[in-house]
Amino acid sequence: MNFRELIANEEIIIAPAAYDVLSALIIEKAGFPIAYLGGLSNEASDLGYPDLGLATVAEIVRKAGNITEVANVPVVCDADTGFGGSVNIRRTVRMFEAAGVSGIHIEDQTFPKRCAAIRGKQLLEAEQFAKRIRTAADSKKNKDFVIIGRTDSKVVGGVDEAIRRLNLYIENGADMAMVGDLYSFDNYVRLVREVKAPLVVCAADPEHYRLQPDFTLDQWKKSGVKMVLYWFLPLFAAMKAVKRAVSYLKQTGSIEGIVDELFTYGEYSKTVDLDKWLQIGKQEE
Repeated sequence: MNFRELIANEEIIIAPAAYDVLSALIIEKAGFPIAYLGGLSNEASDLGYPDLGLATVAEIVRKAGNITEVANVPVVCDADTGFGGSVNIRRTVRMFEAAGVSGIHIEDQTFPKRCAAIRGKQLLEAEQFAKRIRTAADSKKNKDFVIIGRTDSKVVGGVDEAIRRLNLYIENGADMAMVGDLYSFDNYVRLVREVKAPLVVCAADPEHYRLQPDFTLDQWKKSGVKMVLYWFLPLFAAMKAVKRAVSYLKQTGSIEGIVDELFTYGEYSKTVDLDKWLQIGKQEE
């Protein structure tokens, strides 16, 4: 199924955020229906920078294209603020489409943006951003390409402002609506009820459980949201694992005590389809 069909047919889509091609493959092989390339994850893994809008459109499109080349599921990407004004957004949409991406989300922060977890976010006027959403929608060549309009407006006007903005973005061509902030269960129920398109939300990392609990899959389903982005999970898990592995080697001079925590060469080979590539090579022998 393509992404638009998944939206129509799946009760809920859970999407851990890939930070590179290999993590996208692992996510796909675990059974998730899309490969989502997160902005924070991309900037950290590709650049070693924080999520402050420092990546360029060419950098994230390059990685997205590498993922679409090998993934057998739709690829959806964080496109920050669209990387500029309306003329930039037109090119952004066309570049992601050309890379084989199935959908992007664009947010209403000013440029450069910052991670939703960082204080000091500045927002565009809703009407100004709505025009950018209209530009994005009008720029599509593929009717199945999905535009997700995101708002980070909780600090401006809470859930009321989020609903107002999201419905304005939907009126201007957004196929889905997204909140980048964290909310209560009751607020999600209200957002789903009053926003006139399927809702994309963010799961909370453990450091922010004070703002939003670690909702279970059943709770997410009961809220009515359509897609939940676990934006932190693969990257933060990988960082923890790598730190433990190299620290253990440094301290002990051996990996004996962590062998069970490592992928085997066979598991690596299966993930990257080594046998398939070797078979292709045999055709010339």
